[in-house]
Amino acid sequence: MTSQSDIQVASLAAGFSMGFGILTVWEAIKQTRRNRNPLRSTYIYMLWGEIAANLIILIVGYLWIDGHFGDKPTIPLLFFILLSWVFEIQLLMQIIINRIAVIAERQDTIQKLKYGTAIIITAINIAVFCIFIPAHLVPPVSQLYVDINKYWDRTSKCLILLVDAALNYYFSRSVRKRLVEQHGLIKYAPLAKFNDKLMVVSILMDVMLICLMSHPNPIVFVQFHPVAYMVKLNIEMSMATLITKLAREAGLGDEDTHEHDISLSYAKNRSQAGPSGVHHTHRNEAVLMNTYHTTTVGGRGSDEDFDGLKDMNGIHRRVDVRIESTSNSDIASNHEHDKVRGRSFDRVEDELSLTNNPGHPRGGV
Repeated sequence: MTSQSDIQVASLAAGFSMGFGILTVWEAIKQTRRNRNPLRSTYIYMLWGEIAANLIILIVGYLWIDGHFGDKPTIPLLFFILLSWVFEIQLLMQIIINRIAVIAERQDTIQKLKYGTAIIITAINIAVFCIFIPAHLVPPVSQLYVDINKYWDRTSKCLILLVDAALNYYFSRSVRKRLVEQHGLIKYAPLAKFNDKLMVVSILMDVMLICLMSHPNPIVFVQFHPVAYMVKLNIEMSMATLITKLAREAGLGDEDTHEHDISLSYAKNRSQAGPSGVHHTHRNEAVLMNTYHTTTVGGRGSDEDFDGLKDMNGIHRRVDVRIESTSNSDIASNHEHDKVRGRSFDRVEDELSLTNNPGHPRGGV
């Protein structure tokens, strides 16, 4: 039986979902418009699919608590709500894996994460279908279903929480180990820290849902699902914005110094320049061709266009080369100036390519 307090709590959840949902939809519209080809972007489809699933649960749940479906829940009603919940869970997990794919090193790792997560979540979904519906019919099919559902409902939400936390932890670990430690891209360190903070918020949303399962009216619990997953979706959209922003900006070397770390070299060294590195003018002056390499890390495509980043081997290095000629009279002074600056012309570039395999992450390994 729905009480007045249940309606008030459910209305509060619906109001928050609508308010926060407007901000989320607006951000989704901006990301869709910035995408180079949204009709071919898997990320965009998953984004709007997640929004649609949350909207369906919000509307159906509010109509249910308002009495439009009668006092007793029916099998079609419970099935439809659970079906929307399945898409809500599955799409969010695949969105997380989609951003892991941007920085992952091996294609087979992404495939294992993608299909492994889908199998685990699908098994949980099937078990929920088999237990939740018989337990919430009035009268229930059997008291045994009610007793099992009392524990399985919380267990399933805990398992989903662990999968969500594990994927976010894997992302943070990949950023720290691969980008920051292995390749020395210090500018990506804030990405891992930002993900850790948002991971705590995401876990708290799952904890909120687990605690609300103790409420005697299951309709109230259903109404808080859009709240939790709108927040989670907004987290993923924020991560998408930050990833593409860092991937497209120019390389700044050590962010603690906030200085441009541009590698200068004579086509790696003077010995490699060879005879072609010296040109004779009509005045018989030897002119040395200096090559200036500006290293940046970026991704092709528009903001939030994960597919664009993937097409260019994920987060990648770009080297812009500028060639200038220097006469013999200027070479000595240039050498002295380099010694003062403490720069070595044989210095290895500070930002290496983040993958040695072409076609990452879509191509073969």
